Amino acid sequence: MKISRRMVFASIPLSLLFASSLQAAPKSSWDGTWSGSWGGRDPTSITIAGKRVVSYAYQGASTPVAKSKVTPKSVTYRGNGTTVTLTRTSKTTAFATLHSSQGDATAELTRQ
Repeated sequence: MKISRRMVFASIPLSLLFASSLQAAPKSSWDGTWSGSWGGRDPTSITIAGKRVVSYAYQGASTPVAKSKVTPKSVTYRGNGTTVTLTRTSKTTAFATLHSSQGDATAELTRQ
């Protein structure tokens, strides 16, 4: 099969257009501190940096997080028998669910 110069030159603008559209895709970052209250009454905050949960604060104590999973739409981490999942609702808000042996709770979080 022989490829003509015209085909090569015709494909260059298309490839540049395609590459620029990929770079222009919106980037969604969870980085920052997300604050709210479990059940509307127990203040909490979750700090995320570099695609991982760094720590969470509850009842005035900050606790480091060893392992977490961060995707464009959700964040999950576990610790001390508790599983917390954040689901993004907008660029600056998220809905959080907590499941533990003591019960379940939800929170509306806002990025600070």
